[in-house]
Amino acid sequence: MTSTTTESSATTPTSMLTFGGFAIPVKCRRIFITAQLEPSNGDPRIQPTGFPDLGPVLYADPAEKLGLICLIESEASMANRLEDVCLANKYDGTLRDELQGVPYITLTADGKRTGEFKTASTIDGHRFASEYIMCGHVQAGKELTGIQTKSAEAVAPATGKKKAVKEPKTGTEKPEFVRFVQSYMGMTTKDRCPAANVPRMFSLAMEYDPLSLLHGFQISVKDKLTFVGLRSPRAITASILGLNCQRITVPGVRLDPIGTGDAGQAIFQKQRVSAKNIEARFCIDVGLLASMTLDCGDTEGTEKVSEPSLQEPRLKLLLAIAMAKIAWLLLELKTGLRLRTDCDLRLVMDGTRYWTDRIDGLGTAFDFKAIASASKSLPELVKQCGLDPNRSPFVLKHVVSKKKDAKSLDEDVTEADDDEGATSDAEDSGE
Repeated sequence: MTSTTTESSATTPTSMLTFGGFAIPVKCRRIFITAQLEPSNGDPRIQPTGFPDLGPVLYADPAEKLGLICLIESEASMANRLEDVCLANKYDGTLRDELQGVPYITLTADGKRTGEFKTASTIDGHRFASEYIMCGHVQAGKELTGIQTKSAEAVAPATGKKKAVKEPKTGTEKPEFVRFVQSYMGMTTKDRCPAANVPRMFSLAMEYDPLSLLHGFQISVKDKLTFVGLRSPRAITASILGLNCQRITVPGVRLDPIGTGDAGQAIFQKQRVSAKNIEARFCIDVGLLASMTLDCGDTEGTEKVSEPSLQEPRLKLLLAIAMAKIAWLLLELKTGLRLRTDCDLRLVMDGTRYWTDRIDGLGTAFDFKAIASASKSLPELVKQCGLDPNRSPFVLKHVVSKKKDAKSLDEDVTEADDDEGATSDAEDSGE
């Protein structure tokens, strides 16, 4: 009995993923990473995030240990930066070489890869759940076949009678991507989804836009898909905080040498802070990612019986990408990263630490360079996940409704009339 137990324990894995020398323990729920930062030019004055009418976000530490805390970079802004580091071109949303084969969605004018670019799930604020993408037209493939099949087989559960399916207005118009989402989720109406089918949204996102699983999404399209349960929170969060801060008010003046402006000479003030310590804080919600159903069948919602589950390799890919995102951003911070005009920060030497599950003690050195180097192996992990390479990118056709076209023309005329005597808000700004 003793020998059997010893032999069994010897083969039990102790980590769910080892990437760049970083081992994520089995049953780990959270990974916390902190990086100590400092002003790149040595000037302690920092321009934090804020709005003209609100100013910077400053609050006292409830534990009375860290003095006045300042939010230098918010969670939403850091999410944007963690997405930007994945891009080879931030204007067309193409992914960097290390993410070759990772699916994402592109919207073009004609539904072809060579068509005029409109947007992509990698740069749109709502990722693949963007209304622009959801209303994009499916041009071909089993996605189009799946919509047509589901439309033909739509049956009212209570009566067993065929449901009337709204067909496109013209014979050449293709269905919208939101129609495919409804068929994938097994939805017979726009506002109802069978409870047992809700976890399919994770597999759907994995197949078409895995990065959205890290940064969160909510699928909701006005008058087309109104069920509120198709959403997922961020699995990777980050922020930059200033600790033991002091307020600094910097005066300034704007001169009008020509003398045609309304203000003439404007005196203004800029809100700045100094901080004894600056920290970038990251958290990867391993438990959230592990709870997602990442492999529930193909695009038609049928269960896979003969093929092995892809749950484990897909989870490993998401965890590896999350680690790589943080490592890539820390690499940018190593030499200095300008967040705003007066906010240029860099890493303090040997200033990165990590903890698993609970922040306790001094933590362990976080070797982000090794993880960034290991990111070159990500394409191999992608190949193990059974993802369709033809979806990198998956292209939809952008179609603007006639109502929107007419409205935009009216707005253009109105704006042109208003602009004749308008003054830009930027001119009134002290910065």
